Amino acid sequence: MKRVLLIISGIAVLLIIAAFSVPFFIPKSVYKAQIERAATNALQREVTLVGDVNISVFPRISASVQQVTVANPEGFATPTMIEAGELRGSVKWMPLLSRRVDVQEIAFVDANVFLQRKADGSTNWELAAKDETTPTTEDSAGGFEAGIESAVLQNASLTFQDDKAGKTYQVSELDLQASLRGVDQPLSAEASGRFQDQAFTMDLWLDAPNALTSNAPVNTRLDLTSDLGDLHYNGSLQLGDAPRVGGAFEAALPNAAALAQQFDLDLPAQAALGRVEVSGKAAGALDALSLTELDMSHTSDLLRASYKGAVSLAGDGTVNGDLSVASDRMRDLLRTAEVELAPGDTLQAFAVSGTAAGSFESIMLNNLDLSLDELTGTGKAGLDLSGTTPRITGDLTLPALDLTPFMSEPDKSQPSQGIQPWSDEPLDLTGLKSVNADLNLKVGTLTVGEIVLTDAVMTVDLTNGLLTADLSQFKAFNGDWLGKLTVDARPATPKVNFDMQGQNVAVSNLLGTLAGFDSLTGTGQFKVSAQSTGTSIDEIMQAIDGEVSTNLSDGVIRGLNVAALVRSASSLKQALATGSIQNLNFGEALSKNAETDFSSFNTVLKVNDGVANVDVMKLLSPVLGIDGTGQINLAGQSMDLRLATSVDKSAQGQGSVIQLNGIPVPVRISGAWTNPKVTPDLSGVRAAFQAELGSRVLEELGVSGSAESGSTEDVIGGLLGIKKPEAAPSETDAPAETSAEDAAIKALGGLLSNRKKKESEPPQDN
Repeated sequence: MKRVLLIISGIAVLLIIAAFSVPFFIPKSVYKAQIERAATNALQREVTLVGDVNISVFPRISASVQQVTVANPEGFATPTMIEAGELRGSVKWMPLLSRRVDVQEIAFVDANVFLQRKADGSTNWELAAKDETTPTTEDSAGGFEAGIESAVLQNASLTFQDDKAGKTYQVSELDLQASLRGVDQPLSAEASGRFQDQAFTMDLWLDAPNALTSNAPVNTRLDLTSDLGDLHYNGSLQLGDAPRVGGAFEAALPNAAALAQQFDLDLPAQAALGRVEVSGKAAGALDALSLTELDMSHTSDLLRASYKGAVSLAGDGTVNGDLSVASDRMRDLLRTAEVELAPGDTLQAFAVSGTAAGSFESIMLNNLDLSLDELTGTGKAGLDLSGTTPRITGDLTLPALDLTPFMSEPDKSQPSQGIQPWSDEPLDLTGLKSVNADLNLKVGTLTVGEIVLTDAVMTVDLTNGLLTADLSQFKAFNGDWLGKLTVDARPATPKVNFDMQGQNVAVSNLLGTLAGFDSLTGTGQFKVSAQSTGTSIDEIMQAIDGEVSTNLSDGVIRGLNVAALVRSASSLKQALATGSIQNLNFGEALSKNAETDFSSFNTVLKVNDGVANVDVMKLLSPVLGIDGTGQINLAGQSMDLRLATSVDKSAQGQGSVIQLNGIPVPVRISGAWTNPKVTPDLSGVRAAFQAELGSRVLEELGVSGSAESGSTEDVIGGLLGIKKPEAAPSETDAPAETSAEDAAIKALGGLLSNRKKKESEPPQDN
């Protein structure tokens, strides 16, 4: 018995010795072929071991080889998908007895991996599905099944060439540890490295990798952490021509601008991007992704934004959710978008919030609440990008809209000269061609400089450079208005048309605000209809044509007291008689404090090339009537008006024109709008006087001293309306005191005598 046990023990020892010694007698090429076959079966790629195989058999079969390659399918940019400086592998003993290769470890050291997506969408990482209908033989497939307990990439580099997108991305210093017990078993992987020179770590889990090769969904978990951002996904993944996902995700980007730069993206106002956090659920193909329960926020020094709702990338895309955008540094934000702004204190802060609905090409923001500096508003607004020109639509209510801060300020370095000339700066109307608009606006208070409009309701249509603003109602200058404005920026020289009419308008407020002229007050109707062309405000005022009419009541003309002027008629006569008209002072009749009341004042002005000609100007009161003629130069901001006045002292309608012995003396209002000058107009007096001299005086002088004609003094005195006083009986021979009238008559008589004398003298040779 003892001998038998010794024999059995010896045989066992011999078998063990044979088991450990036989592999050394088996050619290494046999093991090399087995390892290649197992790796090829596991990776679904042709694996080639170039170097010699080093083998050990205890405690498991192990091998290592230098220079390992994994082939690419035909048609890709490189012949190999993987190249490794060293491949290590080990196989367990016991599974071999059941014809299964259970790879304990397969490791690629210093490997270079090349992944490619061609322009037609095909990739070199798609594993070919095993043909279950093809019978396997020991020669062809070895009769083995395979699994990998640990697959390792050490100090590897990975290059992804995307021919479809024209981009190339690279991972370096990659260390990866993966486990795949079988293609139908879960795959887990951990990795770290640098992507485009940015450090990252990754954990990946797939429940059945072989489903990826059959375009079936695979349960997936992914946790990615990097310097550029973090991504967490838990759901399903399905590969194919259009990869699909379905699950929950979270992402955090500490610097979206850096991420965009890393992927060569050119985004609007990219420098303003900051931290982005987003979470939600994703479903569908990656190019038609549907995002629900979306919660996104953005925070940076220049821009704050948030969105909660749903987004779909399918087709033109859809948006349905609550949006909020705000900035306290709007000017800096616009500068990052390369928008040039004039210096100023405007456009400092804005905030917009509302419910967004529509597509990426046509989106509407309902329940809109907006603010821009001190401006606030509510309503709805939309943007349509489906046409060649963007169109803005909106229905907004603005409690107050002050456009004054957005207007260019006058040059304060130049001293004020009273009237500021119209600007000759070229009008920049290119914005009217870059966007279309359809807006309904209700503005509580609209302020433009010194002009204040209240309760304004307007519709604005802007189409291809033609702006039409229809103001169905607004209040201004204490009156009720309506009107229409059109600006046509389509031709090289823009065209402007406007029609405005107001009721119960306080004309002093209107003229004082618009023209700096406050010498006329009253309340009534005001109409203006005009059109013009020009590339600047100055050119427009030079070319303006149209008509202006007023119908005022119960007002005052400042600077003129007609009643006092009538009382000054004798002074006018005396000044003419004494030759001191230049020293004439009408006192209270023509002064800043003088006023003339009226019950009605009607005007019709026809404007041609910037000059308004007076067709009708009639002022009436119980004791006063004025008829006006003249011009108002809109382009030159000046006027020259003549007012022929008549007074009915008894208020019985029997007015008489202020005159000097039958010669009318109108009042002249002339000069700049801001400082008009009011004087008597003596041009008619002089003209009439000269006409009388030519037709009457000389005839009378021809028969001077006759009883019928009278003396020269009598004739001139009659022209001036001055009667020579009769000489009173005197007890002495002393000469009587000479009056101013007598002095004037004698002076004019001497002048005329000299003239007659000169006419009788023969001409002298020069």
